[in-house]
Amino acid sequence: MVSKTLRVTAVGDPAVYAYVDERFGILASFERSRNIKVEFDIIPFESYYGAMMDTLQGNRDGDIVMVAGHLWLKDLVGQNLLAPAEYPADGDWDERDIVPVVHTEMHLDGVPYLYPSFCDGHIVLYRKSVAEQILGQPLPEVITTDELREAAAKCHGAQGMHGIVLKAHPSEIFLDVLPYFRQEGVEVFNPATHRPDFNREAGVRAVRHYLALRQFAPPDTGTYANDEVREAFQRKRAVFAVTWGGQLGVVLDDRCLEPEDVGFCALRTSWNVTWSFAVSARSANAREANDLLRHLTSKETDRIVGAYCGSPVRRSTYETDGGRHRWYPAHLQLIEHHARPLPQMEGAGAKMGALYQALDEAFRGERSPEEALARAEREILKHFAD
Repeated sequence: MVSKTLRVTAVGDPAVYAYVDERFGILASFERSRNIKVEFDIIPFESYYGAMMDTLQGNRDGDIVMVAGHLWLKDLVGQNLLAPAEYPADGDWDERDIVPVVHTEMHLDGVPYLYPSFCDGHIVLYRKSVAEQILGQPLPEVITTDELREAAAKCHGAQGMHGIVLKAHPSEIFLDVLPYFRQEGVEVFNPATHRPDFNREAGVRAVRHYLALRQFAPPDTGTYANDEVREAFQRKRAVFAVTWGGQLGVVLDDRCLEPEDVGFCALRTSWNVTWSFAVSARSANAREANDLLRHLTSKETDRIVGAYCGSPVRRSTYETDGGRHRWYPAHLQLIEHHARPLPQMEGAGAKMGALYQALDEAFRGERSPEEALARAEREILKHFAD
């Protein structure tokens, strides 16, 4: 008879589907050895934040939640919603094996709160045969958004393909535009004060550069999130795509046409977040929850989940399987050398929500870039009022 049940509120990303996939036996091995039942409540990204908060505030059953790393950590800890993580000291789990930049993200003020699941950083995919023929040379390992825009424009129409597919769904657009802001020297939020820093000429220029790519993208790209970008690229409807590292495994699965023709580049101004597990401060099963999370983030599990979703978090996985999954070297270079986080901010969700809405309105032509950024700034500054 099962002694108790652990409930996990999780985001609907490929890594999570690997955990619950019976073929891999990840949950079954834990359940058998501990006599504990594990239930995953998988929520689409568009609805996830609200579900996570419901769990942490006691309005939804759950012992464990998934957290978008540095993006939400400070806010959640500030509200006393997370329990500190209990990392084991044994060499089998090996805390030092976690990629250093990921390991740092798991902590706030020196205290570990998170167990890493997978990384989501901007990575560029392209059809090598088309791009190299038209551009006259292989693409470098790292490119800028300016170089990407130029390449997409030149390749547009080749073999009946669009130049690029944009992840411009209202729930994705801010992070899709973020590298373009950074290319223009705009940090979006001041690293020290966290006040908005985008409503200026360089910010407007960044938005205009992104919007100019609409002419080279599918007409309905404004509705595209992860699955739509994956499908368009897999079916060779676009030469270029920018997606998350945590999607690479499914983008290159057996549905992908000519996967051997896919090339990878790191985006120089990319952003990265490590989706992670945390124990709810309300959980009455903290000991068992930490035990489960050590299992879900072990070396063995990281190899399985990393291969499935595309973005492992342990150095040993990259070293052992780098020759088997050819995007691993590019992805490791991305997260170690190019991707940069946003500031750890209180009220991050509400502040960034204003930018998501404003950029969506600009993308759909409801506001000019100037109007959209000015409106977002006004909304965000309300959070700084005394």
